Amino acid sequence: MISTEVTVLTVVYVVTMLVAFIGNTLLIYIVWKKPDVRSLTSAMFVNMAVADLLVTLVVMPYSVAHLHTGGKWLIVKGLAGEITCRAVFFVGMLSITASIICLTSMALDRCVAVVYPLRRLQWFRKPKFLVPLIWILSSALMSICLVITDFNPETAMCEYNFRILPGDVPQAIRGIFIYLFIVNYLIPLSATSILYAKTAHTLWFRQVPGHRYSQSRRQQEITKRRVVRMLIIVVTAFALCWLPGQVYQLIRAVTAWANNFPALVMILCYWLGHANSAFNPWLYILLSKRLNTALTRMARRRFSRESTGSLKTKTIKITAHGAMAEACL
Repeated sequence: MISTEVTVLTVVYVVTMLVAFIGNTLLIYIVWKKPDVRSLTSAMFVNMAVADLLVTLVVMPYSVAHLHTGGKWLIVKGLAGEITCRAVFFVGMLSITASIICLTSMALDRCVAVVYPLRRLQWFRKPKFLVPLIWILSSALMSICLVITDFNPETAMCEYNFRILPGDVPQAIRGIFIYLFIVNYLIPLSATSILYAKTAHTLWFRQVPGHRYSQSRRQQEITKRRVVRMLIIVVTAFALCWLPGQVYQLIRAVTAWANNFPALVMILCYWLGHANSAFNPWLYILLSKRLNTALTRMARRRFSRESTGSLKTKTIKITAHGAMAEACL
């Protein structure tokens, strides 16, 4: 890659990291400070914010370093290099898995709430139970990445070592990346699409003949539609952001790494996936009425405090100046 491309991509990544860090930190802060916005949906978005912060603070800096070093692992050597190498690759895959499981969990909860309101499982709706379950399941599904990731001290490269897997290398490459595609993309997005299709059909097209809803019931339906619309937008953003990276990996897997794509193509595919960590919190903050209202109130309160403090300071200065003038007379 030429130096101009490296410079531009570095700036793009730094901006993406700043937007992602501010957005995810702000989302966590709002939910922490405002108990009235807490729900299973907000808990799942906070969980996703944690996963996105891992991408922002661990994976994206590695991607920037990759631009300048050509993929060489120049952070540390020896055992520390082995540990950090495996950790960065594992965190990258773990965060994707945790995010998509959160999205699938929200789709399932919305579907049951709308289509089967009398069958809601209360234990499933408890964040204290669901959040640890998501991380445990994600870690189990992505544990294979800890096995195949290897640090080569001779080349100073952190890469996948497919030779440790049974069978020939091309077969191992295809198996691993098809597995990752199915687990992190195909199955969860297919399930989410089916769940939201059923939910949307019930909310928008189901109508009981001869039955008139009360004003409160109609308001509940409007709220449910707004939440489902927001979640569909977030899932669509995830699917579109990670589609190029998934297609890239599938092509490389099917051809057993034979296709040598330009480095710029690979980096742009992964950057778009990483950029999803910057989109997620802002989509939720902007599309969630309760969260948007909470943020607006917090901002107004902060501005009001600053204005009041500034006014008090001016009053004290004026009073002190008047007292000094009287003393001089």
